[in-house]
Amino acid sequence: MIDKVPYIKIFHGKKLGKTSVIMAGNHGNEVCGINAFKDIIPKFSIESGTVIFIFGNIKAIKKNVRFTEFNLNRAFLPSSKYSKEIKKTYEYKRAQEIKKILNKSDALLDIHSTLNDSEPFIVCEKNAFEITSFLPKEFKRIVYGLDSVEPGAVDGYMLSKGKIGICIECGQHNSSTALKIAKDAIFSFLNKRMHINNLELNNVKNRENIQMNFIYYTKTDSFTLNKKFYDFEKIKKGTLIGIDGEEKILAPNDCVIIFAHNRNKKGEEAYLLGTFI
Repeated sequence: MIDKVPYIKIFHGKKLGKTSVIMAGNHGNEVCGINAFKDIIPKFSIESGTVIFIFGNIKAIKKNVRFTEFNLNRAFLPSSKYSKEIKKTYEYKRAQEIKKILNKSDALLDIHSTLNDSEPFIVCEKNAFEITSFLPKEFKRIVYGLDSVEPGAVDGYMLSKGKIGICIECGQHNSSTALKIAKDAIFSFLNKRMHINNLELNNVKNRENIQMNFIYYTKTDSFTLNKKFYDFEKIKKGTLIGIDGEEKILAPNDCVIIFAHNRNKKGEEAYLLGTFI
């Protein structure tokens, strides 16, 4: 699949303008964005500026796995934050290549999808609102603060440089609906960035705002959820979230939960908690 398409594709408009990056395959098994690229790139053109499409984790895309050695979307912190072992991984080295491209750009749209059905949502900070207000109405929520609890993501890297970093979760990996949402988001992003000028954009004003404030890392090699938690499910203080080894893990307060998974390795990300703003 990826062998037929360059892992970076650059388009220039006839007019001067901004430089934007759109990224897919940050996690190799999240094929929604990859399929969107396959549909868009062969017949793509822009009017102004520069648009760069990046296929993120090439090795993981080829193997259809999330990552091969290290989570690429945790590899964008300063090099001093990483051990010698992590610096030897493909994903760390790939992040350094991608950083060089990001340094030349003004804004990023990073496309993600999920294994199970999930309502689309946006991850960004306030400097991106001028753009995210015009992304498709299917994105019902905006999530803030992820970079504080889950550092090292590519959109967080852009934020650290004073630039715009937007992550979109479009839905289930192979869903035709998620694919359409991803493609619509790409063109809305491009239109708002003035690379193209052929869309009528709707200003979406009533999205829920959620502040993420906690991530749980497993303490043992056996973490099992008490039940299946849906993204943004509301839970009460004291709710049993899961069992880590023999310890019961309870919700510390009234909150919402996202990205909740069973884990079989110590130190893995098991779930995140947030609150409505």
